[in-house]
Parts: sequence; C-alpha cells; structure tokens
Amino acid sequence: MTNIIVEHRWKEHNKDETFKVVGSIVDMAKNSKLPAGFTLKSINVINEENRAVCNWEAPSANDMKDLLKKVNPPTKHEVFEAQKLF
Repeated sequence: MTNIIVEHRWKEHNKDETFKVVGSIVDMAKNSKLPAGFTLKSINVINEENRAVCNWEAPSANDMKDLLKKVNPPTKHEVFEAQKLF
C-alpha cells in the first residue's frame, strides 16, 4: 500500500457538485464500499480557498489517478505519493 495525498481545487460555481461527490465518497468509505485496496484516511477542507486535501492508502499513485478518472470529480486535482513519518 502507498500513502497518497490528493489535492483538489474547485471553482465556486462547482462547490455544490463537488460536495455531492465528496459526500458519496465518504458514504462509500463508511460502508466499506470503496474499491479493493483503497482506504480513505482523511479529508481536510479549506473553504476559503475552495481546496481540499485528502489522504488515502492505495495500491499506487497510478491506481489513484485511474480511480479519479472514473469518478471524474468537478475539481482540478494533483496526486502525490507521500512518505508517512508518524
């Protein structure tokens, strides 16, 4: 498993749609319905900047990118492999 950080940014007019997608992902995580190998660890939202930073465990950064293509959130996003220090 790889520790993955996904940074999302959205336009104000996409905020409702963005939070609808976030809500469905959170529901999937709570109900153990995420694809095999994916675990959502946290979502940190910075409302003033229309930005969120999500922490995942995933098989790889490429697998995370492929999942994002399927979900197609109304955001611009970047995927980073991160080393967890503690």
